[in-house]
Amino acid sequence: MAKINPCFKKTFIFFNALFAIFGIVIFALAVIGQQFAEEEHGKSGVIVLYVAGTLMFLFSVLGVYGAYKESKWALIVFFSIMCLATGGMLRVAIPLATQRAQLRSEVQYYLQSSSAMTTDMKHALNSIQPHLKCCGLGHGYQDWQGDVPASCNCDNSYSSECKTVNIKKDIWYKSESETRKVWSKPCGNLFVEYFDKIMNFSLGLLFTFAVLAILGGLMSLMMIITISSPTVSQMPGFPLSYQPPKYSEVVGY
Repeated sequence: MAKINPCFKKTFIFFNALFAIFGIVIFALAVIGQQFAEEEHGKSGVIVLYVAGTLMFLFSVLGVYGAYKESKWALIVFFSIMCLATGGMLRVAIPLATQRAQLRSEVQYYLQSSSAMTTDMKHALNSIQPHLKCCGLGHGYQDWQGDVPASCNCDNSYSSECKTVNIKKDIWYKSESETRKVWSKPCGNLFVEYFDKIMNFSLGLLFTFAVLAILGGLMSLMMIITISSPTVSQMPGFPLSYQPPKYSEVVGY
């Protein structure tokens, strides 16, 4: 069994150690995010972080073990996992990249529809409108249908982002109007911008990890081939020039 180049082995171990640390960081983020995840979809995101961080750490440890011990079975398992991971990430990333514009238009269309103003959405908007300096979802304050909350009120220090509107209220069969300054920008436009940023980050992350998985798979395959190849024994060397033995002169015959 041939020996793996020490420099090549150390490089492979170093990058796997970095991924192990990254897996620990993802696991720590899941622990922190669990304290703030109250809704069902938030809990599912935390579970995804737990699984991703744990698997990344275990696979990296497997790669370090296989390279350090020059274990053929560990490197084969690591190579198989890298192949599966590359295929899975590319299967998600490529359709996501090709259908990105369609997904964006669908999100924008949904945010401008009246069905988007659900009870949960209203609670979410009421809490984030003062921070994002926006009001409503797709059509501004009109999305609240006369029941415009105080979170839409615009601060006088941001007068360029405000607009004065007359809001009608129905109170005991009477219609009253109220003049208020509210945020002029709908929150739906900001949501679409955040959607674009999340898509860019996700695609960049998926393609980056896919490339790294390919490199990790190739490096592990090279080590498997090196371990599997027999050790080449060196043949004994023979001198190319022949010199006859030295003769001593015999005197005294």
